Amino acid sequence: MLIDLREIIGVPGGVVRFDFEPDLSDAVSGSVVRIAEPSRAAGEVANNAGVLTFSANVDAICVCVCARCLSEFEYPVHQQVLAYLTEGGEDGENPDGYYLQGDSVDAGEIVLTEFTLELDQRHLCREDCAGLCADCGADLNDGPCGCAKQVDPRLAALGQLLE
Repeated sequence: MLIDLREIIGVPGGVVRFDFEPDLSDAVSGSVVRIAEPSRAAGEVANNAGVLTFSANVDAICVCVCARCLSEFEYPVHQQVLAYLTEGGEDGENPDGYYLQGDSVDAGEIVLTEFTLELDQRHLCREDCAGLCADCGADLNDGPCGCAKQVDPRLAALGQLLE
């Protein structure tokens, strides 16, 4: 989504507000499988003494795979995005900001990039997820799997002391 900034570029204190549904389908990384639609990004571009700042609140629901038990679950995400906009070509002078495209900026690109960079790489379906049995692969969140407990042969002698 291109935002026209002509009315605030030369006006300190000027603000342009926006509210749209960004395409976050490319924001898959780590345990995030996909982003459930719709997502929402609302914020503003402000001219603060000649410095253009892009700020937005992004809300999305990530469909993730648990890092322990491999089950899919939904994980709501609320992120605050802050970026600086500069005029000029892409010559590498400003690695921390985004360049204007004429008198406008691509808000979708900024939201997608910042959202993806802030996503956690590993998600759990719940804090106390028991994971999978290392022997049979059963989901231990559903209860014990029934596998016989294997004793480490190096510790077998200690077990005899308890008997």
